[in-house]
Amino acid sequence: MIINIEQNVLQKDIEISIKYPVKNKIIERILSLIKSVDTQIECYSDDIVKLVNVSDIYYIESVDGKTIVCCEKENYLVKNRLYQIYEKLRDNGFIQISKYCILNINKLDRFKPLDNNRLEAVLSNGVYLCITRKYISGIKQILREKNK
Repeated sequence: MIINIEQNVLQKDIEISIKYPVKNKIIERILSLIKSVDTQIECYSDDIVKLVNVSDIYYIESVDGKTIVCCEKENYLVKNRLYQIYEKLRDNGFIQISKYCILNINKLDRFKPLDNNRLEAVLSNGVYLCITRKYISGIKQILREKNK
């Protein structure tokens, strides 16, 4: 992979050009990462509205009827339901790992096998999340595509 970076003070906005011989999963992942840097969702913390960059989110979970966005050091509430957020973020590297949790695949460090054919996702910030059996096949599919 060749990366060219050029500063141009006359440039009004950031311009990204990607040249590739064949579009594959790596190209799609790069596009997903680039899009996630510029995507934000509206979150709340102590009645203060904050726009959180999608690339800063580790996972989003639904607990007691509340949807919580979990970043490295802070957690926020969102007014949308988990499925609504997932529909918006699925093209930005988010995958569903349980009925109540979606995970930013770009923040995944490793998997750890558990009993009963379950997996545990270990995130880059040290958080452990359980992947239920229903969603393991989808995770495996994403990993196979990622390694191609």
